[in-house]
Amino acid sequence: MITAVRTASIHEGKIADAIAWALKVANHARSKLGSNTQVVRNIGGPIYQIHWVSTYQSLAEMEAAVKKTEADEGYRTMLLEARQQSFFIASSIADSIYETIG
Repeated sequence: MITAVRTASIHEGKIADAIAWALKVANHARSKLGSNTQVVRNIGGPIYQIHWVSTYQSLAEMEAAVKKTEADEGYRTMLLEARQQSFFIASSIADSIYETIG
């Protein structure tokens, strides 16, 4: 099992709008792209940080999902919206990939 996590720090004063946008993206991923993406936030640690978490059976499945997502016009439109609204600190966005071992 592969778990992929995208983490982003939210600009001060934009937390409500950024969370609403993050949930919209996750809903789009679930309904249009067949993803199981969830949005989570820290209850300890940096409070202006959120994460999108998805699981896959294999790296190949994850790679196919990433390609499908990147090709999706709706997703690209939402990314443009986030950039225009400056929801996130661009240098804070990071991807982590984990393999379940037991």
